[in-house]
Amino acid sequence: MLFLQYLLGLRALGHEVFWLDRLQSSGDRVHDHQLMDRFFKRFERYGFRDCCAVVLYDKADDETNLDRADVRGVTKEKIREIAQSSDVLLNFCCCLRQPLLSLFKHRVLVDLDPGVLQACALEWDLCIHDHQIFLTVGSRMAIDGCRVPTLGVNWRSFAPFVYLPMWEPAADPGDGKPFSSVTEWTWHTISLHDELVSCSKRDAYLKYIELPQRTRVPFELAANIDPQDEIGDRELLRRNENYIRNSRAEIGCAKPIYTELKTGWFSDRSACYLASGRPILAEDTGFGRTLPVGEGLVAFHTLDEAAAGTELIAHDYQKHSRAARAIAEEYFDSNKVLGRLIEEVGIAP
Repeated sequence: MLFLQYLLGLRALGHEVFWLDRLQSSGDRVHDHQLMDRFFKRFERYGFRDCCAVVLYDKADDETNLDRADVRGVTKEKIREIAQSSDVLLNFCCCLRQPLLSLFKHRVLVDLDPGVLQACALEWDLCIHDHQIFLTVGSRMAIDGCRVPTLGVNWRSFAPFVYLPMWEPAADPGDGKPFSSVTEWTWHTISLHDELVSCSKRDAYLKYIELPQRTRVPFELAANIDPQDEIGDRELLRRNENYIRNSRAEIGCAKPIYTELKTGWFSDRSACYLASGRPILAEDTGFGRTLPVGEGLVAFHTLDEAAAGTELIAHDYQKHSRAARAIAEEYFDSNKVLGRLIEEVGIAP
């Protein structure tokens, strides 16, 4: 859904778009082709079937070599033609590497995982310096107090945006509905200057596991926890949260790396909640420097603050709901954000 906002937003601004994806082979050709068929069906649903392709490469190859790869959607010659004629490549999180990357003349790196990407680049060659412009959703990058390595490049911040026509404000589902979120139940840590920093959403949410018991509000968390779950996290969450279908607001807990490095990260998923008129209760990563907090968007640092923020939103829900949509329209509208972004990378309207 995140990347669809780019396609829809750019198309609405009058730009031609082409989505190039890469897939490492599983070794099972039938399975690989099933995944690609599913990919194309999803793009067709939104009118992008004729402007997307997948490069399938062998898992033995560390980099994507177009000559050795299997391409679906268009021909290899068409990909080369698109690369040479395109105004700009938006390369998300270093997904495209050399030699495929060098086919594009104007290369912009889009960092959606501030701190994680830069720490990984200290350990592995991600082709960071093969780009000309560097964008990040970390609003505090290169600001005093931010501990993210800059890697010697100039990071320019931008807001994660939403294509507003997709997210009409929804009616209040009722005060019995939960604060919710959707997350990957990850466990990862990463090394940064001999320090282990957690990138784990598990760590993020378990730090606030008592929040449902501290408030009068139900909570729901949709997480991809393995059904075999030997650790018992699934049962731990069930004992502390209520799972029901509809959402009244979002509870957003940030990966520890986002808060510890003071990145200013803000979730693209939270922007969608705001656009739907759903208030956000979000752990503060420093985003208050660029976003208004207090109504519609309530920040917290501790369990006590999270509990107080929950009650604040529930007490005057309609006010916070209206404020949420207003924040989305002012700060996360794809027309505004993408318009500025395209101008900044030097592309004419």
